[in-house]
Amino acid sequence: MTHEALREQADRAAKIGLMYLDGDAFEGMLLDRAGDTDYDFDAFIQVKRSLAFLERIEEGAKLCAVLWQAYPDNPGLSVPVAAGSSLPLEGWTRTRTSAELAAVYSRGERPIRKDPAAGTTHYYYPVRNSDAEIVGALELIAGLAVAADL
Repeated sequence: MTHEALREQADRAAKIGLMYLDGDAFEGMLLDRAGDTDYDFDAFIQVKRSLAFLERIEEGAKLCAVLWQAYPDNPGLSVPVAAGSSLPLEGWTRTRTSAELAAVYSRGERPIRKDPAAGTTHYYYPVRNSDAEIVGALELIAGLAVAADL
């Protein structure tokens, strides 16, 4: 599959999937962003279902979805708050905010990052709440080897 075709599939999946993803539920899902992870489980289940649905929109692309949020007191740190049915992967934890995530958070851009060593392409999209504020970022990963759900 060409890079252009993969980008089109990721864009289509994101466009449809973000219509189903409740940005307000996502925004309030993580109760303690200061270090200890605690979730509003009703919101978490709603968001998790939306991500699992999003991953199946373009099945040929084999996309993995991850939702990121910046720490409110330290936007230089981001945390993967939820992932679709193919994730989370071990070792995913809060990390320095990448240039791609910063571009999404601050300007609503949709950057692409390629990782030739891993054979993956990462597509980023802003997640908005009902007030149209950017409350996080959706990362769609193509080319990731997915472990079977046991």
